[in-house]
Amino acid sequence: MINIKTLIALSLVLSILSFSSMAYADSKPWVWSWWGSHWENLDFVPYLEDGKRPHGSQWEESKWKPEHWEAQRSDALDVVKGFYTADILRDQYVDNDLPVLEVGPAFYMLGGQDKRRVVEMVDYVYGVTSNKLFGMFMLYDWKTERAIGAYTQYGLQLQ
Repeated sequence: MINIKTLIALSLVLSILSFSSMAYADSKPWVWSWWGSHWENLDFVPYLEDGKRPHGSQWEESKWKPEHWEAQRSDALDVVKGFYTADILRDQYVDNDLPVLEVGPAFYMLGGQDKRRVVEMVDYVYGVTSNKLFGMFMLYDWKTERAIGAYTQYGLQLQ
């Protein structure tokens, strides 16, 4: 004779099996992958950094310019204000005649290319590297107040 618990468990399993057969999906060739046609016509290019190439040359092929971000806002200064609002940048000041850009915690959450773009945008707005021969500015960490890199006419160099 079947007890009540076994009968409930059996009916529960049968109802789950009957509902699971209602869903339709193409089968996979095996559990851990999709058919080759699944990956066709995808235009997504991974936004990954190459660990073997230096940061300065890694994005040479990029066609990005600060004017692209400026066109999305009322002006270029508005873009920089957004960096402060997002806590990507914290402060800017002069230390012993050397301009300093203090980065906030959100700066570290950016990928290498976006770090370069943010700093390039700041230079575009204030013209530090273009207004002075061999112009440059240092990047300082907001918490430790130590230098983490520099921006020159050749681009961003991070330590």
